[in-house]
Amino acid sequence: MTAQLPPGQGPIDPRGALVPPPPPGVSVLPPGYSAPPPGGGVPPQGVRPPPPFMPMMMPPPPPPPPRRGGGGWALFSLILLILLAVSVVLNLVLGAGVASGVGSRSIMSSTIQSGSSDEQIAVIPIEGLIDSAERDRFDRFIGRAEGDKSVKGIVIEINSPGGEVTPSDEIYSRVEKFKKNHPGFPVAVSMRGLATSGGYYAACAADHIVAEPTTLTGNIGVLLPSYNFYELMNKWGIKENTIVSKGATYKNAGSPFQPMSEKDQEYLQGIADAAFARFKKVVSTGRSGHTPFKNVNDVANGKVYVAQEAYDAGLVDELGDLETAWSWCAKTAGLAKPTVVRYDEHISVFDRLPFASNTTATPRSQVTVNGVNVQLDANLLDRLTTPRVMYLWRGY
Repeated sequence: MTAQLPPGQGPIDPRGALVPPPPPGVSVLPPGYSAPPPGGGVPPQGVRPPPPFMPMMMPPPPPPPPRRGGGGWALFSLILLILLAVSVVLNLVLGAGVASGVGSRSIMSSTIQSGSSDEQIAVIPIEGLIDSAERDRFDRFIGRAEGDKSVKGIVIEINSPGGEVTPSDEIYSRVEKFKKNHPGFPVAVSMRGLATSGGYYAACAADHIVAEPTTLTGNIGVLLPSYNFYELMNKWGIKENTIVSKGATYKNAGSPFQPMSEKDQEYLQGIADAAFARFKKVVSTGRSGHTPFKNVNDVANGKVYVAQEAYDAGLVDELGDLETAWSWCAKTAGLAKPTVVRYDEHISVFDRLPFASNTTATPRSQVTVNGVNVQLDANLLDRLTTPRVMYLWRGY
């Protein structure tokens, strides 16, 4: 039985087996090709031989993509995961710190001299400008010493040009309170480069004051810094329009934007003189009984004294160094070989961040005066325009 193909189709012949042979004398070579001469030989010039049989070849497959290094990629991924985890933990910790408004501060002690563990002398530093922050730090230090039963003496190490009146007085009062609660407890002061003005004020609470040969001290007096910009503002056409409540005559006294009146001058002078009287009283009380100290008015003249002058005037008891001060404490307390430690404060990373101090950004504003842009810093203006009574050495 013969299969019938659909109309228009013939048998499939991929090799050309069913193609009838060409008639005699008819060539089936492509144009431009000729059969080789009988018996072999070279084809005539200009005639190309038939093309050799070339089997059909598929194009080569594309090369596989390069493999990523297994070890390096795994390490990179691990580092990314660790950084992500640290970031999440840090954000949680900082968020909790901001919510509570506090950081972590710990008091550390470093050993200066080794000795008996149950007989310690604590060195408490007062450094830099005396302000509320330095007062708080001192209070934490002396509180630590007060709670340590092994502490038998205190040396206050001062290196300060002074500072604000109230923090200086509060440090003085804190030492006086400590001595009252611990009668017979030796408290010495070791002055370093500077112990002037408020620094000397705080030192007067000690039982014994030691100054290094190069120490500058004294400077007993009061500053009430004031700056007046009236003429400058008048030149630029700027006027002050501060509104003062009726009856509060002295509320705007000392304004840097108005000429200083005689009445305001007397008023502010009275404030400085009152603080000065308090300073002299502290010196007289603290140095009472220390020879050759006689009359506070002889030394309370605002002068800065070098160590030898201060010793001759009775402002200090001895010339020496920190070891001289703690040796006096050990002798006074009857300690054979005490351990001497210096207190310091470890501040956490959180406390070092800009927002950790719970302070807002400095308010700033910008005004244009005769085509000149002037940027105003509110905090700076407050410091320049608000009278502040200071126990501070002007040379600082």
